[in-house]
Amino acid sequence: MKAKEIIGALILLSLLITGCVKDEIFQGPPVISNLTMSPQIPSENQSVEISVKVADINAIKKVSIYYSASGGNFIEVAMTGSEGIYTGQIPGQASNVTVNYYIMAENISGQKAYHPAGAPQTTASFTIGAPLIVMNEIYSRGTVEEPDWIEIYNASDITVNIGNFAIYDNGGQSGAKPKLKIPEGTTIPAKGFYVVVTDIGGDSGFGLSSGGEEVWLENATGSIIDNVQFPAMNTSQSYGRIPDGAQNWELLNTITKGQANSSVTPDPTVLINEIFSRGTAEDPDWIEVYNDSNSEVNIEGWLIYDSGGNGGTKPKKAFPAGSIIPAKGFLVIVVDDADASGFGLSSNGEEVWLEKPGGTLADQVVFPALAETESYGRYPDGTANWQVLPTVTKGAPNSNVMPEEGRIVMNEIYSRGTTENPDWIEIYNDGNNEKDISGWLIYDSGGNGGTKPKKAFPAGSIIPAKGFLVIVVDDADASGFGLSSNGEEVWLEDANSTIIDQVVFPAMAETQSYGRKPDGSANWQLLEVITRGSSNGSK
Repeated sequence: MKAKEIIGALILLSLLITGCVKDEIFQGPPVISNLTMSPQIPSENQSVEISVKVADINAIKKVSIYYSASGGNFIEVAMTGSEGIYTGQIPGQASNVTVNYYIMAENISGQKAYHPAGAPQTTASFTIGAPLIVMNEIYSRGTVEEPDWIEIYNASDITVNIGNFAIYDNGGQSGAKPKLKIPEGTTIPAKGFYVVVTDIGGDSGFGLSSGGEEVWLENATGSIIDNVQFPAMNTSQSYGRIPDGAQNWELLNTITKGQANSSVTPDPTVLINEIFSRGTAEDPDWIEVYNDSNSEVNIEGWLIYDSGGNGGTKPKKAFPAGSIIPAKGFLVIVVDDADASGFGLSSNGEEVWLEKPGGTLADQVVFPALAETESYGRYPDGTANWQVLPTVTKGAPNSNVMPEEGRIVMNEIYSRGTTENPDWIEIYNDGNNEKDISGWLIYDSGGNGGTKPKKAFPAGSIIPAKGFLVIVVDDADASGFGLSSNGEEVWLEDANSTIIDQVVFPAMAETQSYGRKPDGSANWQLLEVITRGSSNGSK
């Protein structure tokens, strides 16, 4: 019996839990969105059709418009729906009459939703024959230099005073903060624009969510005349009405702050941006192109060439499949390759061309003779200002700042060598260019005291930028020296006999080395992981 009672109790508990879960899942009122009004500027005695989208997990019981003319009582008008879209009509009114209205939707559970939020105390409104003032374009991806903004449009044929109109998001709608007021006396010309910067700080300023949110516009009497739910957008997009003042909103790939909206994606602006003509077998000549547009560009099939391609004596070099440049980004093409279209860039300077598919010329540049450490580039990127650049910035923003001379330092020491793996010292180049240290000297107390020769780095001792070079010090040469397992001092000297670095290292175990961490820093420590010829790590 006890077992049956326990099973029965568990079944009852399961039913209770399931019932609670269902109640939790199906809670919540309907969601009202996408309100449209037609016509947007009603004339005398012309009825107005209101349309909304209503969604609910439960079935909808009813959707109604409540309207009031000239401050009278609210009158209910039933809305009819199909596939979630409900419409209803507000009867025509006399000229200059202001109509306030709101939408109520109720589901079969008796839960209600209102639009605008806060109705019936807060309503939308329109005035018969009044000029149409609406939000027209929204930009939510602002920066400190270019904050978020909302553009307002005057769709009428007369100048309109919008002084003391207010614009706000959820903070202003809920009363949690003041609404952002448009300065008194502000006017918009017929078919003109006015931009409100919203993210201005202060009590009434508000940033627009990059993930999307709702914003409202109300007139000087406090009546809501427009509200918009805008979506997420990327940094190169805005959200606007197409055409201006229309009910159709869409994401725009051309930002037109204070100007007529456009749904046309502009032709990309892709330019030659940096040229390197002093290539080697390891790093051949290259040309960098820059996308000055606000969206990524695929330049597959574009052509780049010098006088050979221009004169027809050899093929023009095509950008391969997948040649996509991000907005305001860079793409480097190696031109001096083994293909029939490959071409080396003259170290004395020459002319190069960039061509779109179909033969339209996109850019052409005459570059001068360059030194091995120089490139020729636009500074700033994408501008008309070309100059010889002292810092090569392949695939990165151009710089006309002279590079700092990199430091050469001892970076890691290993004193517990064996016959198979003798003692060694690692040298690090903290600079942005490779460094030849052939003929530099390294030594311990014997070389410092003159009892034995200092050990010279052999010819070809080149350290790449941010790279490493290891020298074995405990060899059979007269200058060879073993590093004391109890610790000692070592020195590094350049070819001019100037001491560049000196380090006193401690005793270390067979599994330890002594190194700078991060590489090149002033912080020396015993390392539990020996990293001969590679980075000691950043932490």
